[in-house]
Amino acid sequence: MNLSQCVPRRRAANILVAPILVAGLLFNTGVSVAIAQESQVSISAAAYGATRQLEVELNKTVLVDLPAGAAEVVVSQPSVAAAIMRTRTRALVQGITGGDTNIIFLDDNGRTIQVLDVKVMEEPSQVGNALQIALARIIPGSNIRVESVTLSGDTNRVVLTGSVLSGEDRDRATAVAVQYAGDPLNVANILDVAGAQQVMLQVTVSEVKRDVAKQFGINLSGTLSVGNVNLGLNNTTMGSGSTGNGMTGSFPIGNLKIDAAIRALETRGGLRVLAQPTLTAISGQSATFKAGGEFPIPSVNDRGVTTFSYKEYGVTLNFTPTVKSNGVIGIVVDTSVSEVTPGTFALTNRATTTTVELQAGATLAIGGLLEERTNQAINQLPGLGDIPILGALFRSRDFRSQQTELVILVTPYLVAPSPANSIPVPTDNSSAATDAEGIFLGRLENIYGVGQTGEMRGSFSGSVGFVLD
Repeated sequence: MNLSQCVPRRRAANILVAPILVAGLLFNTGVSVAIAQESQVSISAAAYGATRQLEVELNKTVLVDLPAGAAEVVVSQPSVAAAIMRTRTRALVQGITGGDTNIIFLDDNGRTIQVLDVKVMEEPSQVGNALQIALARIIPGSNIRVESVTLSGDTNRVVLTGSVLSGEDRDRATAVAVQYAGDPLNVANILDVAGAQQVMLQVTVSEVKRDVAKQFGINLSGTLSVGNVNLGLNNTTMGSGSTGNGMTGSFPIGNLKIDAAIRALETRGGLRVLAQPTLTAISGQSATFKAGGEFPIPSVNDRGVTTFSYKEYGVTLNFTPTVKSNGVIGIVVDTSVSEVTPGTFALTNRATTTTVELQAGATLAIGGLLEERTNQAINQLPGLGDIPILGALFRSRDFRSQQTELVILVTPYLVAPSPANSIPVPTDNSSAATDAEGIFLGRLENIYGVGQTGEMRGSFSGSVGFVLD
């Protein structure tokens, strides 16, 4: 130890006089009550020569009882703490300023009685104490410690340490600390989140489309020759006059010939779209899923050059989870389904955005996205098509109905890292077919899950294959 940093060595006779003078100063300044509030540390004879940790609050005093009489006391940092000997076996250790020091007590033979490693703790900031009490009351279940330093100009710097149950509690702690510190730059939040913070969202996007189309019409055409005069009739009410999905007939009567075509068409179509994405995100962060593609849109510039731009279509899902301290999961779900309109360069888009709170494992159903389109058109000859009953020979009817129903199911789960070393994948149970299955049954891969062993049904004897061992 560098003795140049210690107080001058004094004999025991001088040390006994010093306490009386110092005690008088304490009584004269009105601080004698502090002596009655001192805590006491007794050092046993078994700890003779050992080192002991001692914490002293700023401007507070600790009473130390020694197992032997001290002949000499050395304080390495007198500006941090002071040692005042009341008797040869009793010392007062007083904290002067924040910091660390050590105090060495030596006996008459120069042996070490005790070494005190003293840490003087500064008085906690009133702002820090008030903030720590407020956080413990506002955020139950948390363990938050506040360290505060007041700079010049009454500027408070706050450091938050400890743990909270959720990311929401961490944000709340920051918001409250900013009110005490006055500026977000004066708050350092290094809180740890003890609860689960990863959210897995299972989403099912189910869409069903139904199309119904009906067409019915009669096409009449005929010619009449009277001498050198030729008269003609043509009633093509179905556009192209095609006889597909219908029947035709011809009725010649002398110079009169009538051709009739009846077209009847009825179609039904169904489409089922299903997407089941699974997304995982940390509380407060966003995750995005897209399933679809892009289609080109041509455009011609001033120089006659055709360029293409692309638009995305398909299913898009964007969600942001927030784990609450009570275990509830708040999620913001943004879902859209777009498709290309046939024959055009336009997109049909259906989107929904919602904010809800769910328990882990609960399911949110987003429904009501029902779209129905009905188109009906009648083509006819003016006048003749309006005749009751007979007017059906001179008109056609085109009916089309489209129904689309979209349902979205959202289920959040709290997840933690799995201890399993392997994750099942679709290729685990997939293998190429044996030569016997490939030759006799025409299979490309084994069928598993059939029967007890998953082997080929039936039996055969002998070896089958191109390479035999």
